[in-house]
Amino acid sequence: MSVKTKLSTWAITRFATPPFAPDPKDPRVADPGNSLQLFDLSEKVLKYESNNDDPEGENPTLDDEASVAYELFDGDGRRVGRTKGVGRMLYQREDGGFVAYFSEEITLHDGTVVRTGGLVDDTRLTRGEQATIQAVAVAGPFKGAVGFRQFRPVVPHKEYQSNIVLYRR
Repeated sequence: MSVKTKLSTWAITRFATPPFAPDPKDPRVADPGNSLQLFDLSEKVLKYESNNDDPEGENPTLDDEASVAYELFDGDGRRVGRTKGVGRMLYQREDGGFVAYFSEEITLHDGTVVRTGGLVDDTRLTRGEQATIQAVAVAGPFKGAVGFRQFRPVVPHKEYQSNIVLYRR
């Protein structure tokens, strides 16, 4: 194992592992001011560019790559931010399903910038199921907060329902 791998493994284990239970002597997790919880967001496409001409995503290939941009709206229809991201098909499973890596940078109107990334079962996502990937605030008032981002297609590649949950620990 390389020194870089050992150091990154140590750092991830030390700093990215969620607490087993909140420490009563350190109430940050229980403080509502230390969490960002955005549910029932609607994402509307601003840009979708892909090397696959199939707009429904029904015919994936191992060469698929896409770059996207969406505008985010809360449940009341207010604009709360924007996303820009990329997706790339990684491999096809033995059962025929496809796995992709999705990554985004989400900029919220309060100045929070969230970086997301993770493996997504593209076959299930195309069928309308929800995907969940890691999220970390890299700038703004919630910088350093960790959590997840969930999304599911309402209209493939055009509109998604999503959630973002981050907390400081």
